[in-house]
Amino acid sequence: MSIGRVLDISIRTMSVYQRAVDVASNNISNAQNPDYSRQRVVFGTEPSDILGGLGVKIQDIQRIKDNMLESQLQKYQSTLSDANKRSTILQQIESMISEPSDQGLGTYFTNFFNSWNQLAANPNSIPNRLDVIQKAQSLSDRFKQTYDDLTDVQSTLQKDVYTKVDMINTYLQQINSYNQQIYQTKSQGLATNELQDERDAVINTLSQFVNISVQNGPNGTSVVNVGGIQGADLNGYNQFAVKIVNGKIQIYSQSDLSSVALINSGELYAITDLFSNKIPDYKAGYENLINTFVNKVNELHIQGNTLVQGNSSSTGIPFFGELDNNGNVINTFVDGIIKINSSIVNNPKNIAVSDVVNNDGNGNIANKIAELADNPIPELNNLSVIDKYTSILNNIGSDKTNNDNRVQTSQTVLQQLQTQKASNSGVSMDEEMTNVLKFQRSYDAAAKLVKVADEMIQTIINMVQ
Repeated sequence: MSIGRVLDISIRTMSVYQRAVDVASNNISNAQNPDYSRQRVVFGTEPSDILGGLGVKIQDIQRIKDNMLESQLQKYQSTLSDANKRSTILQQIESMISEPSDQGLGTYFTNFFNSWNQLAANPNSIPNRLDVIQKAQSLSDRFKQTYDDLTDVQSTLQKDVYTKVDMINTYLQQINSYNQQIYQTKSQGLATNELQDERDAVINTLSQFVNISVQNGPNGTSVVNVGGIQGADLNGYNQFAVKIVNGKIQIYSQSDLSSVALINSGELYAITDLFSNKIPDYKAGYENLINTFVNKVNELHIQGNTLVQGNSSSTGIPFFGELDNNGNVINTFVDGIIKINSSIVNNPKNIAVSDVVNNDGNGNIANKIAELADNPIPELNNLSVIDKYTSILNNIGSDKTNNDNRVQTSQTVLQQLQTQKASNSGVSMDEEMTNVLKFQRSYDAAAKLVKVADEMIQTIINMVQ
């Protein structure tokens, strides 16, 4: 081997190991960067000729990334974000309901039925009759507040979904932009590891909002689908919009109005599902309870007789709502408000508690109304009014508990996956420092070879002189 060849191989070797030290140093400097993927130098041999090998070269700088593990991380990030969002919103709903407390609707139901008990004991008492009206009005006001609170949560969720979809659209645009940079850079034979890390960080953030799937594209690019609809790739990106159909939120592609995304995870799913399904179910439960409650009170009250007024008592008067010209009870429950019959509000003597005509001392109807608190009602699945209200609360509480459990489970799995990712793609300071020393020694050896070649050249020159 000629001296020139020795020098050439030595210089190339020094350059290669200097680059290897740079890669190890870059790994060390990014050890605390959660979005960074460890890089590994892959050495190769320069193609040999008839005279032998031409030294070492850097064949590749690999980005250590487990795509299957990354897919699992994205899945559980989406699940955790979904459960977290639901728990937060359900906590707000529980706070609004204020149960158990003196401000809970259950207390107002109890106070209402107790007022009828007291009236049954003293049917002629005007103060007791006024108390029944006051307790009914308080019940109506508290129910209206609860009903409006649920409606306000829905309104907030509706606004939130537009914000989340705008963010998703921004992330998809960024992913497309990164894909283009990666493709162009790699086409020029340059490294794209850092660009891919930045692109994948955006994808991971996107997975917190919505369920996604990711496939590999050409030259290190990625194809991202959102809810079964293509979201972004090398050539472009989709934009999503929101529409409400029959009270349910739908996310669809602006480029194809018939393409509705099948959202089943992430913050966006929590928002859309609570808006479209859960809160309407809660409201329907409340409405069914109140409508049944109102109808049962009216059924009994219409059978009763008022205090004697003008030498006779009256009957057929509903406690809630009004009678139309055909004798039908109307306007008992309107926009979350339980309407008390105006004739009763204006004249408490019209509260009908006697089951005998012209018998003011009889309180049997009042007793029967008071018993609605505990008696099973077929329309409420054979539950009493109080028990049915408790079952509604249990339903909300169960949803909250289930989501709290999902948060804990998802966090545990996610932590395990992140530990695996750190083990696979994260930077080990000990390993990288070992690599630095190893590469430095190879560099030093090549430098010594240069010195040997130089000494050989000097010897030859001296011989010629």
